[in-house]
Amino acid sequence: MLLHFELDNLDDTARLGSALAAVLQAGDTVALEGDLGAGKTTLVRTIAHARGIDTALVSSPTYVIVNEYPPATDTEPPVVHVDAYRLTSAEDLDALGWDRLADGSAIMLIEWPERIADALPTENTATLRLRTTGEDSRAVELDCPSAWESRGTFAALREMALPPRTPTTCPVTGEHVPADAPSWPFASERARMADLYKWFSGQHEISRPLDQRDLDEVE
Repeated sequence: MLLHFELDNLDDTARLGSALAAVLQAGDTVALEGDLGAGKTTLVRTIAHARGIDTALVSSPTYVIVNEYPPATDTEPPVVHVDAYRLTSAEDLDALGWDRLADGSAIMLIEWPERIADALPTENTATLRLRTTGEDSRAVELDCPSAWESRGTFAALREMALPPRTPTTCPVTGEHVPADAPSWPFASERARMADLYKWFSGQHEISRPLDQRDLDEVE
């Protein structure tokens, strides 16, 4: 199942992290994709916080590559945080004790997963893609494994998601926009900004004059 989220601020990021943390179980892997500064480690921190882990322990393990965070209780699985940025292939994992880390007893959160794609588990692995849209805002795409859908906590995560995207027509250029376009429902970021400028400058036309009902809704 593919879910889309629009995070307007850090509070939204915390809510998504909390909802995701509630779904995760031992043996799950979340592959976190995104450019430098997209907020991958920030999201890991929100997941850890929601699972009762001391967030002071959470940092980007760029140089140590792997951090293992102890669970809040004996009944919870540990969280393993991997930053594969400095790795060149899955073969580099052998010296890190990968077989033990990926034995299914922990929750795995992996930054730069494309660098170790061959080593990722084939089951219960979700791919989460972060795209920067503003200083604290992000567009998120979460590709969930089918096994998650039967978990009771998954409903809250799904309710946070935007309605499923469908192909549409760009309201600015009139071009066809595929459902998976990064700038959806616009043909490009330039078209998105042009539309936003029209609203700010008062150039958008409306079908009828404003009346008191509209003003009440704004208030």
